[in-house]
Amino acid sequence: MLLAAGCSGLVGANTKPEAEPAPAPPTISQEVIGQTPWPVKTRYVVDLWLHGYAMLIADTSRTPPFRRDYRDATIVAKNSRNILTQLDQNMEMLQRGLRVNPRLLDGARLALREGSWEEMGNDIAAFLTSNEDSVSGKKRPSELSTWKRAPRASEETTDMTLALGSVYRTEADREWLKVFALSLTDEHSKFYEQYWREQQHALRPALAAVDTAFSQRYLKQLRGYLRGVQLPTGEIVLSLPLGGEGQSILQRQHSIAIGFPSTADSSLDAVYEFAHEAIAPVAEQAVRERISPAEFRSGIGAQLETPAKVRGGAMLLQRAIPELVAGYERHYLALARIAATGGDVDAVFVRAFPLRQTIIDGMDQRLDEVLKAAD
Repeated sequence: MLLAAGCSGLVGANTKPEAEPAPAPPTISQEVIGQTPWPVKTRYVVDLWLHGYAMLIADTSRTPPFRRDYRDATIVAKNSRNILTQLDQNMEMLQRGLRVNPRLLDGARLALREGSWEEMGNDIAAFLTSNEDSVSGKKRPSELSTWKRAPRASEETTDMTLALGSVYRTEADREWLKVFALSLTDEHSKFYEQYWREQQHALRPALAAVDTAFSQRYLKQLRGYLRGVQLPTGEIVLSLPLGGEGQSILQRQHSIAIGFPSTADSSLDAVYEFAHEAIAPVAEQAVRERISPAEFRSGIGAQLETPAKVRGGAMLLQRAIPELVAGYERHYLALARIAATGGDVDAVFVRAFPLRQTIIDGMDQRLDEVLKAAD
């Protein structure tokens, strides 16, 4: 009943299909960006998808996945324009689905696989209309059989279908995805495209400052580590909704999405958050190797990965760019809403993000191995 007006498709018969809006031209030259192994980018589909998740959750963790002020600021912007969308109307149902199955949050990173919202909509439509009974192998009729599908390389569609299937596993999950995607289509056409354009224009100086700080200065100091963990090239996506936790895909495709600094003066925040995301292979390995099988099965490993990445980012910078360690620690303390009073910021940081010494030792050992191999 939620979808009576929308089942003609993600790009919809009732809503004229629209290609992804082109980002506002940055003030930095495309040539400079193109010459770096980790170019700094913005991407509309990533922000729209993460915007949807950010509007659904109220996070209280110490390293928030979304900017703490993002939801309220966006609601104010919508209210000032007197805009109501299907995302607002379906909010309660979507939030209930996340409470019932928190694993749906794992879908937040999937937009990094897509180049545009139209592509993502088509891939979701293909996924939802190809429901195959895994037992009988027979196709089942789908109420979404009229959804428009645009031509797309079969390999790319297959990869995305597998990725979607790994997150949205049950009929209830796929129903949630359908409502979420249709809600975002309405959000896109009525509000978010224009809002995103305005924000990109306002943040041009910050984009240029991030490129200067990262691409032209600090990347070269991190390249030894990146080569050592098999991440020699990739992309950095500055995302409006993201907070200090970030979203990354580091297998096959190397994409790291981090928060978009609000001013040029805060451009180093992007370097801090990149280090936090880039340390993930080391942090996750140390956690896996230093917890018991029973703890792994109980989910404790996933809980330990969060402080391991925060502490590991500081350890990486201590080796690669030591002058940034204090700023990194202050940044993550600020995200955790902990005052860094007194002179010993490091002590406050360690207390704020406690971690088993065995895991710290594991990250130390692995970082030494990676950096030695890169020399």
